[in-house]
Amino acid sequence: MNELLLGSASSANSPTDPPQSPVYRLPQPSYHIWTVQDLQVLSELHNPVAVTVSGVFDNPHRRGGLQHTCRTIFQNKVCLEQFGQPRSATAFADAIDNMTEEVRSRRRLRLRANLLGKSVQTRMDAHELFGPVFEGVSPDMPMHLARIHSKAIRVESAGHVETAILHIVETEASTAEMRGAAMHNRSAKHSFLFTQQGLLLHASKAALEAYDQGSGDMAYTKGPHDGGITLKHLFHLGPYQLYPGGKEEAHAALEEGLNDIFNLQLEHHCHLQPYLSSSDGTAKWAKIEMWPMMDPVSETLAVLVKRHDVTRDVKINEQLTTQGEALQRHNQELEQEQRRLEQEAEGLAQRLDAVLQDKFASYSFDSDTPIDKTLGYLQSIIKGKPPSVHTAVELYNVLSKSDTASLRQPVGLEQQLLKDNEMDSEVGQSMLQLLKGTQSSTWTRSQEDGKGDPSQAEDPALPADTPASSAPTDDAGSSLTSPRHQTSEDLTAMIALSVTPMVERFLQKAEMSWCFDIFGFTEATPGNTLAMLTFHLVKRAGFVQLYKLDEVKLCRILQAIEAGYQRDNPYHNSIHVTSVVQMTHMLLCHGGVLKSRAMDPLEHFSSYWSAAIHDYGHTGVNNDFLIKSRHELAITYNDQSPLENFHLAASTRLIQDPRNCFVPVEFMAHPTNVRRYRDVCIDQVLGTDMKKHFDIISRFQAAFKTVPSSGAPKPNTSNSMNWNEVKPQDKTLVFQMVLKCADIGHLAAPAETHKRWAFQLEEEFFRQGDKERAVGLPVSPLMDRNQTGGMTRSQVCVQALMLQQSPGHWGWYCLLPSCIACISHPVLAQSFYVQSADS
Repeated sequence: MNELLLGSASSANSPTDPPQSPVYRLPQPSYHIWTVQDLQVLSELHNPVAVTVSGVFDNPHRRGGLQHTCRTIFQNKVCLEQFGQPRSATAFADAIDNMTEEVRSRRRLRLRANLLGKSVQTRMDAHELFGPVFEGVSPDMPMHLARIHSKAIRVESAGHVETAILHIVETEASTAEMRGAAMHNRSAKHSFLFTQQGLLLHASKAALEAYDQGSGDMAYTKGPHDGGITLKHLFHLGPYQLYPGGKEEAHAALEEGLNDIFNLQLEHHCHLQPYLSSSDGTAKWAKIEMWPMMDPVSETLAVLVKRHDVTRDVKINEQLTTQGEALQRHNQELEQEQRRLEQEAEGLAQRLDAVLQDKFASYSFDSDTPIDKTLGYLQSIIKGKPPSVHTAVELYNVLSKSDTASLRQPVGLEQQLLKDNEMDSEVGQSMLQLLKGTQSSTWTRSQEDGKGDPSQAEDPALPADTPASSAPTDDAGSSLTSPRHQTSEDLTAMIALSVTPMVERFLQKAEMSWCFDIFGFTEATPGNTLAMLTFHLVKRAGFVQLYKLDEVKLCRILQAIEAGYQRDNPYHNSIHVTSVVQMTHMLLCHGGVLKSRAMDPLEHFSSYWSAAIHDYGHTGVNNDFLIKSRHELAITYNDQSPLENFHLAASTRLIQDPRNCFVPVEFMAHPTNVRRYRDVCIDQVLGTDMKKHFDIISRFQAAFKTVPSSGAPKPNTSNSMNWNEVKPQDKTLVFQMVLKCADIGHLAAPAETHKRWAFQLEEEFFRQGDKERAVGLPVSPLMDRNQTGGMTRSQVCVQALMLQQSPGHWGWYCLLPSCIACISHPVLAQSFYVQSADS
């Protein structure tokens, strides 16, 4: 039988225990041998002291196969008062069995260290050590505030010497700290703790300062000649004459409070005490509150007392009430200001509409599609205002002449663009080609070099030595889908070194400004403009941390995407795309999209990415040129948005390169994440094809019930849109509108910036016209540099058309009023062109 911890085998055994024979004995200490009489000197100590003989033996009949034994041979008076009498051997064994194995293990390790001759001094929960030993240790005792010193000693008892353990308990916290902590849980200010006889046990610091030093009306007078504070002093505070019954009434109030707490055992007693103010001599009232509380030191019932100024509390409540009323008035003023701003915004919208009517009164454009006219007709019937027979006949004729493809196109689009005398015929042809991809049969401008089969001619949209089916290249001739390899050190250094104080200021403005200086930012970040801004916005939005993106690979792919934009394109270059990214950010973060919770974080990130790649690999010609020249891209995508499909496909190939895949494996492992990201990007980028313009605008109007173009739009100021109830296909329209608005964001730029973009777009149009002439195609409207002027000469008409035929942009304002700052700028740009035309 293995003796784990040896005290004395003979003394440890009880009559009910089996005989035990230890395998080994611990070395006997060579220090002083105590007698029982010697231990009596420990009785004078003010700390609890106990001497026990303990052991742990193998016993298959006990829990865990071990039997713990303990016999107390001495305890001083303090120990007896705090912990009670020692338990019997059976009660001790049962208490040990009820402990967890973890606690029993700690007891064994501590006793082993003691019996090996080590002195142990640790801060521990005394319940673990003394709970099984003494009857008076209860779970609610504050024994955790104890430091226990344990040491092995030799004791002569009953004619033989045995090894025992001397335990000295040192309270780590003072009685004041223990009482203060208990009182703090009940009341933190002006608190006293008294005995049943009214003697002070403890007082909070604030209460003592008020009593000893005085604090205005709450000053306490000194106690009796011994300087102590009693409960009687608190009740007798102030001149007795303020009590109608004088001193006797004050004493009766004290007795009533003590009786309620200690005899009737009420949970709370309250007494109102009159007193005289020391500052102005006026009569005031104080409240004395009393609660029963157990003294944590003596474990006897005491009373917790709190005295505070009721008159002052009333004044504070009056001040709070006054401040609350003032705050309510301020809120009402804010609501009035909000209504004023709403009326001002509505008035601004009306004035903008008036400016359009004044500047372009001679030109009107009916943007209603057959579906719009049908919905308006039905809406009138629902409102109880049946339309006239003439309106019904007109709608019948419109629907009978419309095919499926034209239901989302304005009624009589070609006639309105080409046969109205107010619009330049070439402007009408250009708009028709842009919006429908066709030219009127009446377009017969003679071409100087318009002969030959365009399919056999060299494609000037690509480098002369590059097959038409090849991917576009950058200025250095590298394939855009296989960017030049750069080390991570080069990439991070390039980004870090480029962030100068000037660049930092530009980035800060990019986050907040509707009129961002994109050309100034380009000069500050040559060759790194798109990568710098996109990386900054993505990181500032928290997506790097949220999705655990690889920053090095993110930098690499952004630089590869920027290299994929041909620098010699006057308009469709990385500067234009950077501007679109910045405007996308403004619409999302300051236009109300994110505030309305129309997008979640993944859709937000996908919108940034869509903006960055929406023109990736653009060759400087439009879809019509690719289709008419039977370009490889048009053949690949069956003449359906060839450029937009190519932008998506080519940029996706970049991400699939392991060197560029900046999203972690765990993100890619969730098909739902990848599918949602792909859906948002595909819908947004394909939506930038102007041939889908009227279809998106018409469905957007129908989905969000915006006001027709006649009359001013009504903004949605209630913020009551529940996007969880919006159909997914309608949310897709919002995502598409974000990128569509951002793509023509230069309309909202200051006049000089917009003018610069307009002339750059005109030059790109002229270059396409040169290529059309070179391959024997008719030169598209507004793209012939040999004629007088190009698109800039038509800017007034084009902008008027865009605003009047796109009530979806006003619908965007109605849905998200924060965009009014963006919408108002096109009118300023129009005014610029009107002045230019007049001059």
